[in-house]
Amino acid sequence: MLRHMRWVVLVAVFAGLIVGGAGQAQQSEAPGVTEDTIKLGAFIAQSGALSSIGVPFFRGAQAWYNWVNDNGGIHGRQIEFIACDDGFVPANTVACVEELLQEDNVFAIANPLGSSPIQAVIDTLVEQGVPMVSPGANATFLSEPTKPNVFALQPTNAQFGRFAARYPVEQLDMEDVAAVYVDNAFGNELREAFTGALDELGVEPVRMIGHGADATNFSSIVLQLQQADPDAVALLEDSIQSAASIMREAENLGFDTQFIGLNTTTDPQLFELAGESAAEGMVAPGFATFPTSETPGTKLYKSILNEYFPDESPGGFSEIAFVGAQLVTHGLALAIEQSGELTRQTFIDALNSVNQWSTGLTPPLSYGPDDHAGIEQLFIVRVEDGTFINAGTF
Repeated sequence: MLRHMRWVVLVAVFAGLIVGGAGQAQQSEAPGVTEDTIKLGAFIAQSGALSSIGVPFFRGAQAWYNWVNDNGGIHGRQIEFIACDDGFVPANTVACVEELLQEDNVFAIANPLGSSPIQAVIDTLVEQGVPMVSPGANATFLSEPTKPNVFALQPTNAQFGRFAARYPVEQLDMEDVAAVYVDNAFGNELREAFTGALDELGVEPVRMIGHGADATNFSSIVLQLQQADPDAVALLEDSIQSAASIMREAENLGFDTQFIGLNTTTDPQLFELAGESAAEGMVAPGFATFPTSETPGTKLYKSILNEYFPDESPGGFSEIAFVGAQLVTHGLALAIEQSGELTRQTFIDALNSVNQWSTGLTPPLSYGPDDHAGIEQLFIVRVEDGTFINAGTF
């Protein structure tokens, strides 16, 4: 009860920062900021192979920004959220960022999606001092080394890779472990963290299998895994489609093993793509309360998502984007509260002062000038009878 009361008080204070506070902010000369509006830009795949992630991700962020606008905005300023569709193609991302900065004149990049797209433009954003907040990506380069204007939200691939190695060995007493990984920057970072953690535990993987990012047929990979006969298989995949295909193929071939997923698999789409029986028993780390739960935070998220996008079912992708958008608006409001004006620097300064922030959907996070890592604690979920259940923390 006390925990829920604390969350309600926090939301009340947070809402107060958005629509009220210490009076009207001074007019700013910052890019994308007028007396009436704040322009935020993003690159989010709305088409292409990863649109099944990009569409709910966009909707989660947009739903929160819509709610803020309908409840007074940021001290009277309305948020204009401009999302450029890059199709998850880095070359398109470069063009998107050029358009967002040069033509749309956005104040900050908020809620961008994807490690590879971000990697294509992060140097430009750092050089120009454009704040980038709440990226939908796990890449370690977002926070290591710390970049003054980049604020990560999600845990890093290094954390997820270590989890995939340590959990089956330490928690399930399994030493015959294997992994499948996508052979790109995302997958190789996970692979290195996975094998490094196993090495620390004195364990040698029984099989490591890489594949191209465009792979769609995983029958030969599953056959190789079946021949290795591991107790557990880590799915170091950057898409839910690939992980689901591997689980479905394993069921078809009668290959029974303990699958260890990533946060990319903790979405209800898994049961449609893999089938409930193929996904049964999978364990995966996440960093947000499961979206179908009934905590105060998830109730608010589902209510707002349904208000603006009634055809969007609650899921992990829209939820973490919703959290990211909440963080962005918290930082914007805090900048005005602390300095009386909104500039890129006051926004960065405000985010650097964030301490143990949470709206009830994620573990609390803190930032400082030398630490922009975001969420560090992992929640664990397990699939049972076609749903995700809480399996503790890590």
